[in-house]
Amino acid sequence: MRAIVLILLAVMLFAGPAGAQSEAVTPWLLFSMGARASGMGGAHITEAHGADGVYWNPANLAFNLQGKSITGMHFSPVPDLTDDVYFEYASYAEQVEDWGGIGGNFMFLTYGESEATDASGIRLATFTSWEMALGLGYGTPITERFAVGAGVKLIHSNLSPEFNDLQEGKGTTWAVDVGVAGRDLGPFGLRWGLAIQNMGPSLKFVDNGSPNPLPLNFKTGIGFDPYRDETHRFTVALEMNKVLVRQRGGTGTEVFDVDPAWKAIVTAWQDESFGEELEDAIYNIGVEYGFTEFIFLRSGWVQDKSGDITDYTYGIGFDYQGLRFDYAGYPQATGLDNVNRFSLTYDF
Repeated sequence: MRAIVLILLAVMLFAGPAGAQSEAVTPWLLFSMGARASGMGGAHITEAHGADGVYWNPANLAFNLQGKSITGMHFSPVPDLTDDVYFEYASYAEQVEDWGGIGGNFMFLTYGESEATDASGIRLATFTSWEMALGLGYGTPITERFAVGAGVKLIHSNLSPEFNDLQEGKGTTWAVDVGVAGRDLGPFGLRWGLAIQNMGPSLKFVDNGSPNPLPLNFKTGIGFDPYRDETHRFTVALEMNKVLVRQRGGTGTEVFDVDPAWKAIVTAWQDESFGEELEDAIYNIGVEYGFTEFIFLRSGWVQDKSGDITDYTYGIGFDYQGLRFDYAGYPQATGLDNVNRFSLTYDF
């Protein structure tokens, strides 16, 4: 057995983008969803197809969805530390004629079993900690080249029950995502996307306690196909993520003053110079080679200065009549082995 605090800390440090996220709760909301995306270095705002569009950019549901799509992913975020912490992701989307695309997703993270002890170290009970999010998204075209989308999600954290002097660690909140997508904007089928994720009230675990801001994220990127014919396709994707959390005050036992999401979109860029803010952003580069749209080879690069992650990613995928299996190796932190991620998708 190990203390839950250590596991929570490990997941926050090793499993996803960091930076201003260190001031936010539920960092798993920024995990790279889908093994295809993970293999491409997490550069996927323009490349998310089918059901993955609900998470990456709801505007993609207007363009990158034909018929219906369902997908799921499983992985262990910190395999070097423990084997009972794991993450599950599932999403479904379908095209609605003359309207665009609509979908929903579910994310679940369990931290495994932990012990509750009193001040003397006497074991009181064991419990399982977990967090989840349930979301809906919709995207619609506004012109032949541009689309907009929005999504809403319910977020719940169940970290610890109430034991004697141990306060209950439960909280619920909601958040909104908005996005825009463009296609055929230049040579090589140039694509562009922009999204703002996790705009919502802070999460409070204890009445009158400090507000815990969500990882409000600004995401933008481009994608293009330098070469494409009936047999071969080569795709390049570039992306930038900036976690926008502004937290002020709060020394000792004082309550932190957290800027609301609508305000943090502006103020979170003002903590340092604009150049330093850009330097603290997370940068993602991804490439994919597809042969007859049956087998896919992928690689990517992630640079997260604040999160101590500068590493490459890799992946492979197979698609047979709409059923696709994807695998990726994605970095935890510098010096640790990559995490294996698996996903299965069916487009019909």
